[in-house]
Amino acid sequence: MMQSLIAAALLLAPAAALTAPAPRARPRRTALKSIKVTYLEPDAAADMGVREWPFSDRKDGAEETVPAGAQRYVLKGTGTVECSDYAGGVGDDEPQSVGPGSLVECEAQTNLKWNGDFTVLTPSFEDWTEYLSTVAILILFFGFLLANAGNFG
Repeated sequence: MMQSLIAAALLLAPAAALTAPAPRARPRRTALKSIKVTYLEPDAAADMGVREWPFSDRKDGAEETVPAGAQRYVLKGTGTVECSDYAGGVGDDEPQSVGPGSLVECEAQTNLKWNGDFTVLTPSFEDWTEYLSTVAILILFFGFLLANAGNFG
């Protein structure tokens, strides 16, 4: 009796109830396009005031996390720069080639990896440790000279 009830239910059930549910699509991660690299003519860079920006060196393989809207101007060196999202997930398809005169603009917070040795200009002092240590050494040096000024003559 039970078997005949099951058979009748299967025959009378709509076809949609008998098909397997559609498989769920996996979320697809897409590559970010967080940086834009453009070349600036020296006169255009000077008009932007780039030559007055403080500089720092980026060694091969150096990485830095930059906020949205950050800019980097390559003064010396050639190579590539890669970006990945801040969470460390997906990066651009290919590294971007950069050289002297390249302006790297970050459209979102991102990690930059520099492949090559570069001298990079930034709009503001971002790594205060380099500059503070230089200032501290200069203060100590001139303090030493001032303290021993009577002993030199």
